[in-house]
Amino acid sequence: MPVVQSVLVAICVSVTLYFTFSALRHIVVMIQSGTPEALTHTWQDRVATVLTNVFGHKKVLEDKKYGFMHFWYLYGFLILGIGHVELVLFGLTRFLEVFGLQPFLYRHFLPESLVHLYEFSQDFMALGVILVVSVALYRRMTGKTKRLMPRSADAETILWLIGALYVSFFLFVGSETYLRMQAGELPAGWLWYLPISSLVGQLIHGPINPVAYWLHLGVFLGFAMYIPRSKHMHLLAAGPNIYFRHFGAVAKPAIIDFEKSEEFGVTKVSGLSWKAILDTFACTECGRCDAVCPANLTQKPLKPKKILHDLKMNIRGGEKVELLNRTPGEYEADSKIHLDEIWACTTCAACVEVCPVLIDSVPTDLIQMRRNLVMMEAKDYPKELNAAFKGMEVQGNPWGVGQNKRADWTAELGVPLMADQGDREVEYLFWVGCAGATDDRAKKIQQALVRILKAAHVDFAILGCEEKCTGDPARRMGNEYVYDTLAKENIALLQSKKFKKIFATCPHCFNQLKNEYKDLGGNFSVQHHTELINELLKDKRIPLDSKKQITETITFHDPCYLGRYNNQYDAPRESLIAIGAKTVEMSFSKQKSFCCGAGGGRMFMEEPIGKRVNHERTDQAMATGAKTIATGCPFCMTMMTDGVNDRGVGEQIKVKDIAEIVAGQLAE
Repeated sequence: MPVVQSVLVAICVSVTLYFTFSALRHIVVMIQSGTPEALTHTWQDRVATVLTNVFGHKKVLEDKKYGFMHFWYLYGFLILGIGHVELVLFGLTRFLEVFGLQPFLYRHFLPESLVHLYEFSQDFMALGVILVVSVALYRRMTGKTKRLMPRSADAETILWLIGALYVSFFLFVGSETYLRMQAGELPAGWLWYLPISSLVGQLIHGPINPVAYWLHLGVFLGFAMYIPRSKHMHLLAAGPNIYFRHFGAVAKPAIIDFEKSEEFGVTKVSGLSWKAILDTFACTECGRCDAVCPANLTQKPLKPKKILHDLKMNIRGGEKVELLNRTPGEYEADSKIHLDEIWACTTCAACVEVCPVLIDSVPTDLIQMRRNLVMMEAKDYPKELNAAFKGMEVQGNPWGVGQNKRADWTAELGVPLMADQGDREVEYLFWVGCAGATDDRAKKIQQALVRILKAAHVDFAILGCEEKCTGDPARRMGNEYVYDTLAKENIALLQSKKFKKIFATCPHCFNQLKNEYKDLGGNFSVQHHTELINELLKDKRIPLDSKKQITETITFHDPCYLGRYNNQYDAPRESLIAIGAKTVEMSFSKQKSFCCGAGGGRMFMEEPIGKRVNHERTDQAMATGAKTIATGCPFCMTMMTDGVNDRGVGEQIKVKDIAEIVAGQLAE
């Protein structure tokens, strides 16, 4: 290659590096504009997560149908990247020789067998990438894969660029191969180690070699400049995002220091943590989150993918761009998030569970926006929440039932109180929860559980009228101040009592006590009641009547805050099996379970848009043919009971808690 052309290559590469790194620097500045968040500990676990999820594609390959395509993209990019570096060095040959330098090309130091193996890998991977790009373009242009819709305007552009990159690759390598054959460097004809390139070379006979080189180099350098300005920034952001993932509790909102903070919640993207902003650039827009979001699947405007896209576009637009879209019914405003989207989220964490790049910020981002609407603006939130807020503030529960009635459900059961235990350490503190203490249906669950505990001779006691709401509904609805007050009161109360463990029947209470109270100094050993029941059954401490048989098939509905939030799937099912029940799974179960619709404070909100979430879940349960729907959450109990009644099958299908089913098998 003449010196002039070599100099042109050097100039093109320099310009590319300048514009690429300028764009990347701008993105880094945007990410750094977020609030501080320390995510540097447990580096060994972080490296292991990167190896598993980036190079092993663990989450991506859960998509059995198309996951392999991205796997091919990744390793095609890595293997062919060696060839792209060589391409640039090849172009700089004469330029480097002017300065007395010799480019580090593979032919200069590798034995012939390895050279052939390398060349074969380039041809093979390039062909594979062209094939998967063709499939990907077909899926997007036909719109047959719904979860890919809607998509960024540049979604196809990057695929055309990848396709052009490897078509030009074959034009250049094919023409180069032909010229080397003509020069006697390679044998004429088809070559096994250049299977595609040698065929292409035979067809085009080499004259277009210089044009093919510049075409291939131009697409490659243009690709490099385009990535930071497109949705495919995830190629660079996904790895760091996975490395800086949150370990521990799922979708846990950040606490607020009310003594130091002047503003609560978020009105600008820069008010989110730097990690939440990094999430937006790491998003691949694969749509897996939309495909499992209960709000989206019941015709609500919320689409987690759109939330991330809008946050990214909003921060790209600068501080003057409004974040919230308050126009009724208009949901498609790019870079803005609608109020109906904010309030549709059930915080079920289904989007967190399926994300291939481990984005977990959508529920917490929406909670941050709720905080501002509730605590700063005091408007644009469902007004039915006021009654729940007042109930928690005044009576210590969202239903507003008098605090002095929290122990009424224990009448004639002889349930011991912690206040009567003196200095004696109790084995278990039974955290009853607001629903269990005030809701008539939930009270029956507690009463059944007490019968089990007494039959198993478990040493336990309750707080009774001393207990207050854990504050979870307030926190998820955006009223962090009420949550903070209740949580600190409960922690102080618990720290004054003597017990070994806590167990709770409400997964929301369970999650707070186990995971989120830790941020406020509350470190307790906590179990869910289904775990305790399963342990008692395994230890044969629960006396069962062998003559009693469960004849009806049971399907278990996984509560989100028990399953995805705390990875507890087996205990309820093992308990059912232990008492001889025949079970059947719903189409959405375990990690893929579908929300009942009550989480995120939705228990206390109306649902005017789309199909009711609990109706969708009830339909899924009915499709199994089971005559009993089992659950382990009082909120789920309410939603599923309403669902079967609304569907007119309340007499045929019963909704029961695991505790009620097991209690029904107790020996007299």
